[in-house]
Amino acid sequence: MNSVSVSPGVLEWVARQLAVSELHWVRTLPGGTHATTNVVGTVDGAEFVLREFPPGDNAVRREIQVLAGLGDLGELSPQLLAADPDGTAKVDGIPNGCPLIVTTLLPGRASITPQDPQDFARQLGQALARIHFMAVDSSLPELFTEPAATSPMHPVWTELHDEPRVLTHNDFWSGNTVWHEGHLTGIVDWSGAGRAPRGYDLAWCRQDLVFLYDVTVAEEFTRAYDDAFGSPTPEVARWDQFAALKAYPRVETWAPNYQDLGRIDLDGAGLRRRLTEWILLLAR
Repeated sequence: MNSVSVSPGVLEWVARQLAVSELHWVRTLPGGTHATTNVVGTVDGAEFVLREFPPGDNAVRREIQVLAGLGDLGELSPQLLAADPDGTAKVDGIPNGCPLIVTTLLPGRASITPQDPQDFARQLGQALARIHFMAVDSSLPELFTEPAATSPMHPVWTELHDEPRVLTHNDFWSGNTVWHEGHLTGIVDWSGAGRAPRGYDLAWCRQDLVFLYDVTVAEEFTRAYDDAFGSPTPEVARWDQFAALKAYPRVETWAPNYQDLGRIDLDGAGLRRRLTEWILLLAR
């Protein structure tokens, strides 16, 4: 992808919001498909993140709300700098139509190929516990909603739906984290955040670590999370089943996210195979 992917009109709008004279495209960030994420920069080297969402997408409004409440995450959270949730930024005199959000650029890059997967997992677990410790805005949407009565997910939901709600990222996997020299430096993509029980995020990341490595890495993540949170997560096995059922219809579509970040072996067929193996292991 080249600089054409960020129109001059959008760059001009961002420059005005940031009170800088000029911005240029620097690079496109990999690892996501929902929004187009680019780094833009000034002539003196300052860099920012610009995310552009499909027309009519309300995700920017959610991210604005969530980012405003992430102060306790400190350096792990991007800071909101500007937003255009209605897509009013003009390109050639016509509203762009695509909602935009501009944030600080966290140090480091997305990484799913660490030298030490166990330490990688421990840091992920500790970071997730920090998120779940934070106050949850009651106006955020409920994420753990009741599936159709005929869905195989419904019995699991029935067992788990009374658990207390916490602030939930809703896509907490390694590709939505930022790393520098082996250290976790940030957590990004808060546009889907809401309220759900602890196991909702936990099982989603466990499943990602099983895809990337194996169950031992997922268990190290869980131990680190539980230690940092201060109590064991209830019903982890049932949450794993829920996450696997949620992934089942669409796991192949995640292949570009993994491959863009260096795991070219995780194509659609590879992800389907690993998910099937995980489901069989959970059924034992």
